[in-house]
Amino acid sequence: MFALATAALVYGFGPLAAEPARHTAARALLVGLAALLVDVYLY
Repeated sequence: MFALATAALVYGFGPLAAEPARHTAARALLVGLAALLVDVYLY
């Protein structure tokens, strides 16, 4: 959950500030999914 929130904030205020919110949310969801997979399979 923290990875998703952090990614959304970093992308939203950083490199994707000029992009539509849909693009920012999609990339943040990919980061959240990656964090979930790492959590499930590596720990």
